[in-house]
Amino acid sequence: MTVIPEPNASLLAELQDLASRGDLASRCLCLRSYQSHRLKAVDIDTVFLVLPLQGIKRMREHGQTLSVGPGEILLVPGPRRLDVENLPDPASGEYAAIGIAIHEETLDLARRLFPERTGEGAGKIASMPLDALSQPLTAWCTALKSGRIPFACHALLGLVLALYEMGHHGVLERRIPSLTERVRGMIAETPACEWMSSDIESAVAMSGASIRRRLAAEGTSLRSIIVEARLACALELLYTTRLPVKAVAQRVGYASASSFCKRFAERYGVEPSRVGGT
Repeated sequence: MTVIPEPNASLLAELQDLASRGDLASRCLCLRSYQSHRLKAVDIDTVFLVLPLQGIKRMREHGQTLSVGPGEILLVPGPRRLDVENLPDPASGEYAAIGIAIHEETLDLARRLFPERTGEGAGKIASMPLDALSQPLTAWCTALKSGRIPFACHALLGLVLALYEMGHHGVLERRIPSLTERVRGMIAETPACEWMSSDIESAVAMSGASIRRRLAAEGTSLRSIIVEARLACALELLYTTRLPVKAVAQRVGYASASSFCKRFAERYGVEPSRVGGT
């Protein structure tokens, strides 16, 4: 059994209490799984932190692999594609973690406070002890649990500033989203929608031919983006709900569960039944 030193133990207990609540899905991701599994090429679209509560999280990028467990934090300092592995705790048989996505509104506020930044690129994935960010994380937990959402947002701003001061300058790297990312974000808002090319053309104010050329230059196509966006939404549902695979498939626009399972396994290298908390 892993012994978590103070002050990590008290903060970890706060995070576990937060994860047990069912009304905070819009503010953080409470990720759960009961089988070990690896996922290939998972897209992360913003600055993202993973705080394991049970079990081990591993991420791999360009030959670098980081593993973190309870009492530690894994930082993804900006958008990228990573291989991910989740290993349940041997004693409880469960993997559980909180995922915190830092959105552009918060990052923009932080950039204004550090107007003279050196361009150092997006940076590498990194790990750190939980107590390195104990003050903003405790404030964030307290504000969320009391329903004081503006104060929770303020705490996340403090968290970003702390990361920057620790040397993780990539968190404030400004990027212009690619057309692929813009389209993927639109589809993710309503994945079950019967998306047509005309819908995308209207939303991005571009002709169909221009969209096809731009996406081809980015190494993809509209059809591929729709599939990947739907599967990414399915992945989140599998981790954060107890919905059966068939219901997840329907929520992201698949009438056939078998077709969904085939696509999911092709995309991530694992059957959806191995991923979630069902």
